[in-house]
Amino acid sequence: MSCNENYANGVIKSNKNFNLEDAFSELIGLDSVKNIIREWKDMLEVQKDTGINNTMTRHMIFKGNPGTGKTTMARIVADILYNMNILKTNKLVEVTRADLVAEYIGQTAPKTRKVIESALDGVLFIDEAYSLLGVGENDFGKEAIDELVKMMYDNRDRLVVILAGYGDEMNNVLDSNAGLKSIISNIIEFPDYTVDELMQIAQEMYSEKKYELDEAATDALRSKLEAASHEEHFGNVRYVRNLMEASIRKQNSRLKKKKDYLPSELDIILAKDIDAQLTDDINTQMKETEFDLEEVFRKIIGLDRVKEIIRAWKLGQEIQKKRKENDFLVDETITMLMMFKGNPGTGKTTMARIVADILYNMNILKTNKLVEVDRSDLVAGYVGQTALKTRKVIESALDGVLFIDEAYSLLAGGENDFGIEAISELFKMMYENWDRLVVILAGYGKEMDDFLDKNDGLKAKISNIIEFPDYTVDELMQIAQEMYSAQKYELDEEAIDALRSKLETASHEEHFGNGRYVRNLMEASISRQALRLSKKEVGKEELTKIIAEDINGIS
Repeated sequence: MSCNENYANGVIKSNKNFNLEDAFSELIGLDSVKNIIREWKDMLEVQKDTGINNTMTRHMIFKGNPGTGKTTMARIVADILYNMNILKTNKLVEVTRADLVAEYIGQTAPKTRKVIESALDGVLFIDEAYSLLGVGENDFGKEAIDELVKMMYDNRDRLVVILAGYGDEMNNVLDSNAGLKSIISNIIEFPDYTVDELMQIAQEMYSEKKYELDEAATDALRSKLEAASHEEHFGNVRYVRNLMEASIRKQNSRLKKKKDYLPSELDIILAKDIDAQLTDDINTQMKETEFDLEEVFRKIIGLDRVKEIIRAWKLGQEIQKKRKENDFLVDETITMLMMFKGNPGTGKTTMARIVADILYNMNILKTNKLVEVDRSDLVAGYVGQTALKTRKVIESALDGVLFIDEAYSLLAGGENDFGIEAISELFKMMYENWDRLVVILAGYGKEMDDFLDKNDGLKAKISNIIEFPDYTVDELMQIAQEMYSAQKYELDEEAIDALRSKLETASHEEHFGNGRYVRNLMEASISRQALRLSKKEVGKEELTKIIAEDINGIS
């Protein structure tokens, strides 16, 4: 595997055999951005050769719509700085407003400081950075910006910051803080992809999944992309990925209904799989007439109490459905709003997908789509824009489930915060579309409790509040073993002990990342194994072995 392989898939390498042009060759389009990064790298090299240590030339603003490669380019920037020995690591720490801003006076600066300290010797990538501006003079986001500026100065040789977000909104970020403006000199515009580039990206995505599009499907795909590309804040690659995954689900469902399909049909996508007409015939995403909840649960480690609640909830929906069929009075709004409370990586999103499948297979919802959003997707930066932005997101989730992660952040800025406008629009549209929408609010336990306390009557509107406990160390070990096995890796006995020790220590941290932490730990150990093996000739067996050294060195 080359050191630059899979940049487009978000893999960060940890060795020094880095070639910028190899990295760029994997990325379709972005020519103007690539040229700017080349020039920026040349500037850093000249500064290094001449002994200049101008840290202010390293920080950046990335402006552009979602899916335009901002995060991917940030990973490449991290590798450039690491391989030039400007930074000690090539780690990229990705955060949003919710990771930096607290809810009460005096808590934001320490919270921001802790995040920044975790990014030292690497790159801090703040997505939707304009949301830090919040609303009014008393918004705690300004405290986060002030702390960020201070820490950037105090750690000028150990930190590079990239602020990212939509172009129009990002224009106001620098103007909000004179100190910030003085230390960020690189502003890079990420243009939307052309339709031809999106077609190329889509073809590569399908190819990686071992699918081909017939001629009519190719035409249907281009038509979809041409129409969508004119939308404001078009999702670019993110839109392409969602479209591809939806078409594969439809193809799977179409073949299952057909039953007597030929093996040659398994890898062919047809135009009808791409056309997203919401008709009973076409809209059959993942529907399994023999949907088995217990079979789904068997594949999920732990979460026994959560599973019990979902079982009981499903039985409740079945009873309600039977009552309706027999003309008994039914409160049909009861499924509309749920709350999932727990630390990251505890399975909240996974269970939300199961909820979507349950409701779809019971014909309560027309699709099993799950639309995942956070504050930045709902809240705009200016008066009057939030309701429109929220409404557009909700409309995209109609006939499915809307999953709002870190929902408590909608009240991050107090009584005048635009997040309140988003909540009002959310409730308005829920009641207008009670038979077409289910909403799941998710986030940390304490923060979600505070969120409820600030909303009179909200608790009464929620049909289920489900607590997602942290995984036990034994459960985390089982999750880790399955993750390694899926990637064709094995841990020797000492590596297993090292992994358990890491998990036992980390599991006591506040807001422990659970499954997310395990995945990050696994990926880091695989990168360290690659670095270790790159220094010698290795046999086939060594390529699959993770040893304690690969795990112990992870910070």
